[in-house]
Amino acid sequence: MNNTYFILSNTKISIDRLHICTWDFVSSDAAMEIGLEFLTNPNVKDIDIKLSLPFLKKTDRITCLMDSLIRDDDNCKFIFNDTIKANKPISGDKRNGAILDFSSRNSLRMLPVKNIVVEEGICSFTVSNLSQTTNNYIRLYIQTGVRNLAIVKKGIAKTTYIYDVKVNERRNLPNHINDLLNSGYMLSDTIKYCFCFHVVPSRYNISYLDSNKLKNIRILESDAFNNYLPKSKKMKENECLIVFNKDNKSDDGIFTFFSEFEEEVIGSKQLLLAITANVLCSLVFGMYTLRKKEWMSGPKWFECLPWEFWVAIFIMIVFSAIIFIPWKKLWR
Repeated sequence: MNNTYFILSNTKISIDRLHICTWDFVSSDAAMEIGLEFLTNPNVKDIDIKLSLPFLKKTDRITCLMDSLIRDDDNCKFIFNDTIKANKPISGDKRNGAILDFSSRNSLRMLPVKNIVVEEGICSFTVSNLSQTTNNYIRLYIQTGVRNLAIVKKGIAKTTYIYDVKVNERRNLPNHINDLLNSGYMLSDTIKYCFCFHVVPSRYNISYLDSNKLKNIRILESDAFNNYLPKSKKMKENECLIVFNKDNKSDDGIFTFFSEFEEEVIGSKQLLLAITANVLCSLVFGMYTLRKKEWMSGPKWFECLPWEFWVAIFIMIVFSAIIFIPWKKLWR
């Protein structure tokens, strides 16, 4: 699976922080957030940006999260881990964005994302009212139509989820990225910090994390999430954990993050399958015993079966139906 993400723009930008957050929800399709904190060249007021995301489909829904971040200071605290001292609308209207002053970090100019166009593997949009003195910030929420953004390896006893996130890695550069570079777009190769978050169900076991990039692991605050994304899936208490990775400046803007999680899959279906197999084997051995007694030459075979056989056959049929029939799909 191609997990390389590219950030392109029609004019050079300097990215101070790049935020990537994958959401692996318990019972719905996966999502991703992309946040960009950047400065542009002097006198640049508008910029066209393209995000190359291999999993992206035309049917995926992309939402600008500016309104969520500026309408409630608690949401900014949830995302930036800092309190807000001032929230000032741009030109007196929050539809234009807002300038947020933090307690411990530099101010941010929160801006709306406009003219969002979603194509296969590419998201294009425009950002206006840029500042060359205060860092600009945009954030997108991408609701996908796939169950998981990880590489899934299913085994008998466990399922492995591999997150192999790469940013601006030029090895095997896709043809459509090369075409964009030839048409005037340029890669954002100046990135100071890259933050990669993975939100996964708390039932997952952590198999591997890069200790050099790992910064924190904690249980996701469900109330804060539900306030931040009220139109998304409602999060239950202690439902998910969040893994926080961070990498410092690279000379060529290339970042890689590798994480691996595991889920034990020996559950009720596996136990029922084992019981069904055991019942089936017992019936086979029982049939052999009856056949040795030459019961086939007498009355019909089903008249010769003891009632215990019928109970075992009934149990095997019920368990097989539970295991192999997709009842949820039929119900829907």
